[in-house]
Amino acid sequence: MFNAREAYRFVADISVYVERGWRGKGVGRVLLEKLTGLGRAHGYHKLVLSAFPGNAAGMALYTKSGFRTVGIYHEQGQLDGKWVDTIVMEKLLPA
Repeated sequence: MFNAREAYRFVADISVYVERGWRGKGVGRVLLEKLTGLGRAHGYHKLVLSAFPGNAAGMALYTKSGFRTVGIYHEQGQLDGKWVDTIVMEKLLPA
């Protein structure tokens, strides 16, 4: 769920984390494909995610999977004690 408000009931916020030893082996792609299929099956109109812009492999995967960048949250979280930006991305799920 993206937001508990009724107006956003067709938007799902997703996160994909792949253990380091499994990265680069197609696991992320398979997970995103599965999440996209589940989103459609459950009647969602859109998937949204936030990603660290420094994660080049993740950003490439999201873009290749049909997500587009819609904005940046500046200093949205802390990573290793430092404030980091996150990129906000979306993917529409046509019926």
